[in-house]
Amino acid sequence: MMGTPMSLFSKMLKRLKRVTGIARRRMITAVILVLLSAWLVVSWFVYQAEYSAQGANITTFGKSLWWGIVTFLTVGYGDHYPITLTGRIWAGLLMFIGVFGIAVITSRISTYFLEEVLREGRGVVDTEKLKGHFIVCGWKEEMHELLTHILDFNPGLTASDLVIVANLNKTVMDALRSHPRLKGLHVIVGNPAETVTLERAVPKRARKILILADRTPNQSGNVPSVTEVDARTIMIAMALSNIARGTLVAAELLDAKLDQYLKLASVSEIIYSREYSRLMLGNASGGTGVSNIIFDLLDPKTSTRITTKAIPEALVGLTYADIKSALEKNDQNTIVVGVLENTGSVQSIKELALKQAQKTPDVGRLVENLKAVKELRCNRPVFNPGSSYTIHENSMAIVLETKFTVEGMKNVGKEKPSPIQAA
Repeated sequence: MMGTPMSLFSKMLKRLKRVTGIARRRMITAVILVLLSAWLVVSWFVYQAEYSAQGANITTFGKSLWWGIVTFLTVGYGDHYPITLTGRIWAGLLMFIGVFGIAVITSRISTYFLEEVLREGRGVVDTEKLKGHFIVCGWKEEMHELLTHILDFNPGLTASDLVIVANLNKTVMDALRSHPRLKGLHVIVGNPAETVTLERAVPKRARKILILADRTPNQSGNVPSVTEVDARTIMIAMALSNIARGTLVAAELLDAKLDQYLKLASVSEIIYSREYSRLMLGNASGGTGVSNIIFDLLDPKTSTRITTKAIPEALVGLTYADIKSALEKNDQNTIVVGVLENTGSVQSIKELALKQAQKTPDVGRLVENLKAVKELRCNRPVFNPGSSYTIHENSMAIVLETKFTVEGMKNVGKEKPSPIQAA
């Protein structure tokens, strides 16, 4: 099946870029080979013409090689020089080749650095270098803090692994890259709701994709409504479901009623940001202090945080008591508090569940299994499920992890304002 004219045009541009790159690299190689060959060949002929001439100072092939390299590099020390007519003709040829060759190499190096500067200014990223990266679609206020938090919660991730896809101007990009921890950050300028723009970030090779509820004012200066923001998020998710099938996608949603559309787009994790705020406020009204607890567990600066850990394959099929005992024994700073079921990409989870559901010969049971697959919830947390609870495939342990760092010890015992108190 033929693609759309836009997709075909995009493929043609990529192929043309690849061919042009190969041609440029081969041109530099060819110039270097010509210079080396000219140096050796001309030096040999000059030596043959000079060594037996009366008063000659190029009497060995070594001296001729030295004369040749300082000649085609246009240094011209003058300690060795040809005195015969034949030698001088060869010398003139070598000078011409040297000036031309060095000019080509110098211009190519200058062009390379100029292209790098222009590419950064336009938000152009070398897609061949992108693999296992983290894509952020959209923009938020205090973006540098969000990005540093992403680095904090993803060990091994560096600024060069982060790719932002958003409509940004050069001033904003430069300000973002000036942050000490964000040097090397990649920015793709464009509308992330457009497939062509998304493909420039190579989402199919990404580690994870985060779609933000972007409320940046439009060109007219108007702030988009909640419905417009969520519709944009859904469009991005739908586009990713076609071009990055199998990649983990998390999306921020303002109106929780629209989450069904993100589930249809195979979004594995939905962040209900407004709903979380309402729940925190409601909980704080009861004076339970849970809002402070949650804030400290999520804050990367505190010594204890809530996170997930992979369950070794050897423990899959065992009970919750088994994995709790094994993980806590392996790391004394870890406390297992539950299990996160159905982790990973939506497609892989449902494909596995479908295979398991079809194993029964009972038709009635098969119908029930297929219905359960349809209603499957990804990243489903089960807290303190009981000692006999069986651990299934694609599950992770929910743990409280304590890191006794210097920064963490400074924060222990200090009262911190929760988001509600700060507000």
